[in-house]
Amino acid sequence: MERFLQAVTTAETVAVVVSNVVPLVGIVGLGWSPSVVLGIYAAELGAICLWSLVKIPFARKRPNNYLKRTLNDPGRFELLGPLQAKRGATPLPGPLPPVYVRNLPTFVSGLVVAPAAFGLGFVLFALTRPTITEAAAGALLFGTASVFVSRGIEVWSQYFRGNGYRRHSPRSVLLTPFRHLIVVGSVFALFAGLETISSGPVLTPYSSVLLLVAGKFGYDLRTLWIDRDENRRGLFAKLYGSERTEIDPEQVTTPDRAPETAISMRRPHALADALAAGSRYLVGAPGLFAAAILFVGVLAESSRIVLAGVGVALTLAGVRAATRYLRYGTLEYRCYDDLLVVYDRLLDEPQAKTFARTVADVTVSKGWLDRMIGTETIRFEAEDDTDLPMELFVPDPENVDTADRANRSASVTLPHVQNTDPILDRVDFDRRR
Repeated sequence: MERFLQAVTTAETVAVVVSNVVPLVGIVGLGWSPSVVLGIYAAELGAICLWSLVKIPFARKRPNNYLKRTLNDPGRFELLGPLQAKRGATPLPGPLPPVYVRNLPTFVSGLVVAPAAFGLGFVLFALTRPTITEAAAGALLFGTASVFVSRGIEVWSQYFRGNGYRRHSPRSVLLTPFRHLIVVGSVFALFAGLETISSGPVLTPYSSVLLLVAGKFGYDLRTLWIDRDENRRGLFAKLYGSERTEIDPEQVTTPDRAPETAISMRRPHALADALAAGSRYLVGAPGLFAAAILFVGVLAESSRIVLAGVGVALTLAGVRAATRYLRYGTLEYRCYDDLLVVYDRLLDEPQAKTFARTVADVTVSKGWLDRMIGTETIRFEAEDDTDLPMELFVPDPENVDTADRANRSASVTLPHVQNTDPILDRVDFDRRR
């Protein structure tokens, strides 16, 4: 009984109850129209999307993307994906927890997904042909404010004060908007179906929406109960995963002494590398997209469209260049006897390490940029790199590999090193040129 009382008095439960009781009381006691109730559901979807965006930067766990982690290729999304490999956080003043650079790709995705989800919910709401009078608008405003505030209190109480951010990754945070979009969409679709067959005193639009409100309330409570039962999982958790299937981050351990050797890219070389990466990014599909806008602008003789195309190209190239700089330009490579440590000076955090005894191959190459700036690029291939298989259904959390492998011997690339001898002399291996 005590466990039940604790479960029903949490801020999350209160938020779910408020978001469902307000429409229920409104339609039963205050005579709200079905349009008001459905509008509140659309507003609740918007509130969940907005608060999810607020939560993403602070999520501590690392994303377990598709349960397939190619550890040396941290992101297939070339524009921002490489940032997911970053370790370390940036502290914030006051009571807020630190923010993580690795959450930026998911946050940007959320900036696209959240408005799209809310927009889809609004379209579904509009398809129900709502009748918005002055009284209905007032009721809708009150209901919207109620669900928005209740969800905000839940976020502050459960996620920030209750340290919920430590149990989530940015990917698991996005589960809630996806799940709620399906629920709200189902409610709208069912209402539209019931409305077409509503006739007589029993099945009216009011009784139909009341039935759907009660059904949604029951579904939300059931979902809440399943989420708190460690032995049960819903369909979304089986397909998508949850906070229990995400990676609990570990710290890369390093020797407690000064390194024998430390090298890094010089600032001009790092900037040249970033600019080159931004330029290469425009060679593929992004560049074709920008070129298409330019082509349309030239045909239409519209300077605005031409400037838009140039702006798109510069933005994409600039973002890719910034991503590349944050990925490699802030790194320092430290040697300890037979150990190479990759250290991020900006985040003040070790990122990876490689033991010389595990190196299977060493490649020293000179690309066109290396030849231009007088540098070399080194690639150390470690023997114990791992690629995990992809699963159609997410296994039970107990069977999901959530190990961070922070202290494994990783394959490492050192781009544009001016003097490679201090590093190569520490690796007992016949290098290839």
